[in-house]
Amino acid sequence: MNKFLLFAGVLMVSVACSTSYKTVGFGYNNHSINELTDSVKDNAFNELLLPYKEKLGNDLSEIISYSDTSLIAYRPESPLSNFVSDLVLDFAKDLAEKIEPSVKIDFSLVNNGGLRTSLPKGNITTNNIFELMPFENELVLLKLTGKQVSELVNFISSRGGEGVSGISFGMRSGRAEAVLVQNKSLNPDSVYWMVTNDYIANGGDGMKILTFADQKIMTGAKIRDVIIDHLKKLKKEGKVVTAKTDGRIYHVE
Repeated sequence: MNKFLLFAGVLMVSVACSTSYKTVGFGYNNHSINELTDSVKDNAFNELLLPYKEKLGNDLSEIISYSDTSLIAYRPESPLSNFVSDLVLDFAKDLAEKIEPSVKIDFSLVNNGGLRTSLPKGNITTNNIFELMPFENELVLLKLTGKQVSELVNFISSRGGEGVSGISFGMRSGRAEAVLVQNKSLNPDSVYWMVTNDYIANGGDGMKILTFADQKIMTGAKIRDVIIDHLKKLKKEGKVVTAKTDGRIYHVE
């Protein structure tokens, strides 16, 4: 849950529980929880805000992992886009086994436009992931025909690449060649399942082809939370973040 919304809910409950006042009207103002709130002169407001402000600050500064190199997003593939798309695919596979055992996830797609910054070399904090993924995007499972997958990779090729996992292809003159899904040639008559975020699943970033999916399953999982949980797991296991390019999307000479 968004921590500021949680704070707003607590604030409203505090007002509702008071028996000293009678409500004669209603109004609201948005207040960002950051250093600017120090300028607010209402002492009661400051006292009520302080524990939430400190909690949020501590959460964001928590070191959740360590990277042996900086991770940057670029086309046609990059360490950052590969890292995120790989972990998203692994998460979706595990989730599908629990909620829809008949669904086998074949590949993932993470648009570069959704990766808003890079990840630093060294300590990675929760705040770094909020900067990387500032939006409340949810992971979505989509069922596509082989022909739709072909259209999708051609579109990705026309823009020079995106973050993918479980699928690979070459690019020549804005078209995809030698498309492999789970290391097998793409079959236009087969059915495939993919995982992506709800923004592009709904046609965002030019991905109109995804709006024609035969089936859509909302997972309820926020991609930012999935990344944070994965990084915490790596730290708990004593592992560092490693990522590299591996030729999953390449230019054909």
